[in-house]
Amino acid sequence: MRYRGEITVFLSLTLICVLALVLGLVESARTAGARLNLRMASDSAVSSVMSYYNRNLWDRYQLLFLEYESEAAIKETFGRYLDFYLEQANMYPARRENVTLSGMSRMVDENGRWLEEEIAAYMKYRLPELAVSGSGLLKEAEQVKKAGDFQTLYDSCCGSGRSVRRLEKAGQAVEKSLKTIEETREKLCDAADEERAAAFKRHAAVLKRELKGFPGLVKKFQKELERLETENKKMDSGQLEDETASGTLGQEISTCNEVIKSAKERLAGYLQMETQTERNLELLEEACELLDMESDAEDEEEEETEWEQISQCVEEMENLESVDSGPKDKKKAAALDRLEELFDKELLDILLPAGTAISQNAVSLKGIPSASKYQNDTGSSDAEGNGILEAAPRQLAVNAYVPLYFSSFLKENGSEPSVLRYEMEYLLAGKKSDRENLKDSVNQVLTLRGAMNLLFLLNSPDKKAEADALAAAVSVGIVPAQMALSFFILTLWAFGEAVLDVKTLLAGEKIPFWKTEGTWKTSLSRLLDQSFLKETGESSGEGRTYTEYLSCLIFLMDRKTRNFRMMDLIQWNIRAEQPDFSVVSCAYRIEIETEVLQKHMFFQKEEYKGTVYAAGSY
Repeated sequence: MRYRGEITVFLSLTLICVLALVLGLVESARTAGARLNLRMASDSAVSSVMSYYNRNLWDRYQLLFLEYESEAAIKETFGRYLDFYLEQANMYPARRENVTLSGMSRMVDENGRWLEEEIAAYMKYRLPELAVSGSGLLKEAEQVKKAGDFQTLYDSCCGSGRSVRRLEKAGQAVEKSLKTIEETREKLCDAADEERAAAFKRHAAVLKRELKGFPGLVKKFQKELERLETENKKMDSGQLEDETASGTLGQEISTCNEVIKSAKERLAGYLQMETQTERNLELLEEACELLDMESDAEDEEEEETEWEQISQCVEEMENLESVDSGPKDKKKAAALDRLEELFDKELLDILLPAGTAISQNAVSLKGIPSASKYQNDTGSSDAEGNGILEAAPRQLAVNAYVPLYFSSFLKENGSEPSVLRYEMEYLLAGKKSDRENLKDSVNQVLTLRGAMNLLFLLNSPDKKAEADALAAAVSVGIVPAQMALSFFILTLWAFGEAVLDVKTLLAGEKIPFWKTEGTWKTSLSRLLDQSFLKETGESSGEGRTYTEYLSCLIFLMDRKTRNFRMMDLIQWNIRAEQPDFSVVSCAYRIEIETEVLQKHMFFQKEEYKGTVYAAGSY
């Protein structure tokens, strides 16, 4: 019987196909498993790398950042951990070929965005605190934003008011000189008529000095007029959103325009008088020469002839008319001058409680993050603006974080050593010493309080009437100038009240954002005699503390400036324990691409190359 093998061949071929299919499926599953295993190994390796966060930074500031020596060190550490997985005997044979650090986000990148992210990640565990302070901060921020318009108004009224005051004083000097010239000329005429040589010489010396000095006084008046014009051009009521502030500033601009118009008319008259004073000076010198000749002559007849010529020279001098441009109340005008001088001085020592010792700590500003090239990096993927009402929760978190971990004049930061004692003040000012930072921050709070106080005064008819009356008393009677001085007096009054406010804040008390008739302390009379400085800083217990005012001002800051100054403080303080610490070498996120050579288990092929991506962040 003959055997046939068709079935065997068929089954053999079928088995080969089935085995190929099965092994292909197995290899496909193994390849997928290899990818997952490689991904798991990479993720684990990068997590191991991220575990090398700076312990000092965490202990002091609750911030997680990877401190690295170099990018090569990161790749080496990552490769070491990855090799541990790849070297295991399993169904996924592979070996590492190349590691590339494809991306890194450092603390200094994107204007400090990653520092903000770390702070926000920590502050979410303190949500009750953040919710309470954040809601209050947003409410106050709205008010401070409104106060910002009045701060612009405050600065404008103060600047234009000072310019008007200087212009008036320059005009008074010119008018005083004109009056002296006229009075001296009359005395000179009398001396010539009475032929009194000694008196004539004495009055001639005074008149000559006044005539020679007159052009300089006119030039000073012209210079002050140009300064007022420049100051007035800087003011723009269209930039203010608040209607009251915009309307008041528009009124101030119109008033200054009227003052400028009137001053230009006066200047034109003064410039004409300059020509007259030159002619008068020539006649005076001619009379003096004749007098000198007369004193040497011995002939009496010649002497009488010379005196006639001298009298003729004096009578030919043109009369320069002046107006009485002095203030109606010279005592109040002098008191206002003294008040201006006081507010131009440094007020820090006056504002601090008696016996307060100011920290003398100072640092070098060389090599700090805020002075590095990263500070000038404008490339940022963070689209958030600095708008107050549009502030993101992250910015609220940062603002709540600052008072917790940075000290101020009235808030110690636990027992942790700090290079600067007034750290919140440094965030605002960025100066090298505690004293400079405190001075600058106190001035910012003063200006903020002055702007808020000015809003109250503008809405108080009684106090505006008092300011108008004082302006009429200290001005020279020109109505537009009186109106400008009235605004200026209101700014001085608001600033005087702000001095008391800040004095109260620095004593550890509270001051409300908005004043009422009941909380207003300074009267105009006490402002002028400066007795308001003797008042003690007492408050009703309502409002915000000094530290909270600093928080509001920090909230209004440019976020890039604030972030880099925070990095300055962090770097200084961590270096007290770790001298080589640098925020530039602190990474928040790393991205690594690894080229790996793998082998198929059931295919007779050479190694094939694969790339795996891994990223780690805090």
